[in-house]
Amino acid sequence: MKLLITALAISLLASCATIISGTYQDLSFDSSPQGAEVYLDNVLVGNTPFVFEAEKNVYTMFRIEKDGYRTVQRETKRSFDVVTLLGLPFYAFPITADAITGAVYEYNPGSYFIELQPD
Repeated sequence: MKLLITALAISLLASCATIISGTYQDLSFDSSPQGAEVYLDNVLVGNTPFVFEAEKNVYTMFRIEKDGYRTVQRETKRSFDVVTLLGLPFYAFPITADAITGAVYEYNPGSYFIELQPD
């Protein structure tokens, strides 16, 4: 019984991506011309050039706006963080801290440069 409880505890705590990569990732935004507003999921977070510490697997889109220029809106793309695989020898159950925290994903790319076009 103790072995089962120990295995369960290890499997629930196995969170290589959460520990190594973390649950936040820097997203970098720049534009030409600079000084454009950066929105993540319709919330203003800063002006270009700008680095934002974003919680992983939360934001689905970004928007860049500047007076006199066309607005650019794009999806944030996410990919599987391979660091998660380091915990596989310990997984007894599919639900782990990495899945709960969103650390199984990473924003890819993590840096965006937008060439704004005049209106």
